[in-house]
Amino acid sequence: MNDYRLKLSIILLLVVGSMRLMAQGLEQRELQEVQGSTSCDDTLQGQEADSASCRPSFGLDYSGEVQTDLKRVRVVNLLELHADVPLSRKLSFQLASLSTYSSDHRLLADDVQGYSNLDADDIPFALTVAGFTWQFKEHHSLFAGIRRMDEDYFCSDGLAFFTNSSCGIFPTLSYNFNIATFPEAAWGIHYAYDNEKLCLQASLYNGAGNHRFTGRDNVFRLCPKSDGIYALGQAEYRYRGSRYFLGASLHTEPDVRPTVWTHAEQALLPNLTLLAAYGHAFGRNNVCNDFCGMGAIYNLKNTGFGVFTDYARIDGIDEWATELLCNFPLTTYLSVNPVLHIITTDGTTKCVGMLRVNISI
Repeated sequence: MNDYRLKLSIILLLVVGSMRLMAQGLEQRELQEVQGSTSCDDTLQGQEADSASCRPSFGLDYSGEVQTDLKRVRVVNLLELHADVPLSRKLSFQLASLSTYSSDHRLLADDVQGYSNLDADDIPFALTVAGFTWQFKEHHSLFAGIRRMDEDYFCSDGLAFFTNSSCGIFPTLSYNFNIATFPEAAWGIHYAYDNEKLCLQASLYNGAGNHRFTGRDNVFRLCPKSDGIYALGQAEYRYRGSRYFLGASLHTEPDVRPTVWTHAEQALLPNLTLLAAYGHAFGRNNVCNDFCGMGAIYNLKNTGFGVFTDYARIDGIDEWATELLCNFPLTTYLSVNPVLHIITTDGTTKCVGMLRVNISI
């Protein structure tokens, strides 16, 4: 195992070093072309802009939750670190990690969808992104390396506003396949074409996601023969503040099972947006075949109010879940979310209240 890690470290160092040398050569060639076609002042300004764009950036996101059903109290924490290290104006190395901790592993409700998208096993440290992004031409980008699929999918402003796990990724995907979604990651290739009105995405992932660093469940595992391959794509259209999404995926193991999904964020007024979502999994032996939901978000100055209700049948259990949420930004870096979940699972209704604190630096 030590020899394997040593070889892997040497290979990564050689790859990063060679790509850095290539990037420096490309930068020098581009700089010479710019110097030959612009004035001295313009060239100096361009050099200053290039040096600023090639500086590494680092960030920290923390979300903490106090959950209660008026009988018990749980505290859940999620810490995410991320870095972007430009190697040139078009090539960068991205790195991100997460850590989770909860005061009590017993959930407050026996729901099947998950009322909080922060809930996970206690994880001291896990890689979620580690790879290279190449920005080519004007609207095209390509990523290769370790990645979570919900870095790119099911992360729109409307869905990300809510805390229900089904808004982070539909259960027609997360319950049917052990894929690279929170808190798991996997080897993958992600392509995106993004302009003002249209965004097209396509990805290929190892069929199973992991977060550990040892054994068969390590995040660096690449075994398409046993894990299969997970392919997915999505089209997004933007028009006058509204956004419309249509996507499909295909998992090859243990049998070929396609899924489709669509969701829309329709802007009715400058401060009112309606949401609708639907997902379906084809084939037999699925844990979840259908999911649907609808809601609304209303913004009053800097404060956002949202309601979202959804239905899913998971492993033969019917569940209706409704979420009421407020988003109060206190500063540029700090916001507070009081949340109420009303969940009816297999005929039994429970309420869970939450207070979430978000810090982003």
